[in-house]
Amino acid sequence: MRKEILIFLIILGVFFVAGCVENEGSDEPEPSIPLEEVDKGGAVGAEETSSGAKSDIANVEIRNYTYIPQNITVKIGQTVMWTNNDTVLHDVVGSGIESDYLQKGEKFIYTFEEEGTYPYICSVHPWMEGEVTVGA
Repeated sequence: MRKEILIFLIILGVFFVAGCVENEGSDEPEPSIPLEEVDKGGAVGAEETSSGAKSDIANVEIRNYTYIPQNITVKIGQTVMWTNNDTVLHDVVGSGIESDYLQKGEKFIYTFEEEGTYPYICSVHPWMEGEVTVGA
């Protein structure tokens, strides 16, 4: 009886180790690398430019399969940061914008250098839509 239990535990251990090994041939998307938070001595939501001036980062939250706010207006040169607060993967894709898949808590930043309207969706959940309007 002890011999059978020992064999069972060894087999179970082999399956456990096999399940922990990375499957490089997997079709599952790789998670993106979260944005590092660096303390530059500035206020939260602001970054210092090379001229020493502060420029705001516009935040978009991904929550309950929705971009919040859905439509946002920024100035040329301003950065938008999307943060995934859902437990499922989302991304930001469209009009020259393309993020990796974002896991819960991960962020994607994009700086808008040209005036215009930039619609985007989540490619995993295409009913999720948002739009960034960039003005002077």
